Amino acid sequence: MDTAIKAKGYQKNQKKILTKTNVMLYLMIATPLILYYIFHYIPMPGIIIGFQQYGLSGFKYWVGFNNFKTAFATFFFWEAFRNSWVFVAFGYIFVTPTPIIFALLMNEVRIKWFKKGVQTISTLPHFVTWVVIGGLFIQLLSPSTGYINLLIKFFGGQPIFFMSNAALFPWMFTFIRIWKNVGYSAIIYLAALSGIDPQLYEAAVIDGANKLRQVWHITLPGIRTTILVLVVLSFSSVLSGMFEPIFILKNSMNRSTAEVLDTYIYSVGIIQGKFNIATAVGLFKAVISMFLLFTANFLSKRVTEDGRSIL
Repeated sequence: MDTAIKAKGYQKNQKKILTKTNVMLYLMIATPLILYYIFHYIPMPGIIIGFQQYGLSGFKYWVGFNNFKTAFATFFFWEAFRNSWVFVAFGYIFVTPTPIIFALLMNEVRIKWFKKGVQTISTLPHFVTWVVIGGLFIQLLSPSTGYINLLIKFFGGQPIFFMSNAALFPWMFTFIRIWKNVGYSAIIYLAALSGIDPQLYEAAVIDGANKLRQVWHITLPGIRTTILVLVVLSFSSVLSGMFEPIFILKNSMNRSTAEVLDTYIYSVGIIQGKFNIATAVGLFKAVISMFLLFTANFLSKRVTEDGRSIL
């Protein structure tokens, strides 16, 4: 009898949207949802500016796709477009695999204090803003006072202008991205690794499999779903998220390889006041990101064992 009463009370609580147990959860997600709505959904009607002649004085007349034609006819747009894809390629070739490799290495460490220390040190840079990190590396790599160039000059070499060398900048930026995010990104993979059955490794050892074979046949298949989900989700922002670091590290000397679509939109829209051109480029970038997201989601059906998509 008591069990039936408790079951009815539980069912009543289940029907309520707000209860004492979940009201705090709703309050926790309320702030980010409100901010996301304010900064992402409310400005969406503004995309019509991309089809208008619009300036500091406001709306003048409709121009159709002329703003897109004007942007596509500009050399600096295609330069920023090319650089964006260079950074995207470097990201998937170097930045994405690094936390996976780091997590695999940390998973083999058996000294607990050393493992925790390395994880803590490698995770800390993620919580430091790009402003601080940009200033840190600018000072560290300075040709006159930077410690790296001081060592180079101590051994008889000539100072290297790391941040002013256009050919070297994409590599330097990729290294900084890895240094900043490798520890934090590896946390997800370490969590996935902890869910792999240890008996699989024991059976592999009995069969004579070495570490590399264990990683290839047990570890990587065990975290394949996690890797796939993160890669697919990253496609939605494949051309975004580079404004702050590029804006801080970009200068007149490395602009030819540092300018990306985000900084190009800022330069055209905010500095030059061509809001219509900037809106057109932003809409063009959003369409590409959406196309890549749905493409990756479609391909995930071919990769997953159950044939289900991520989204």
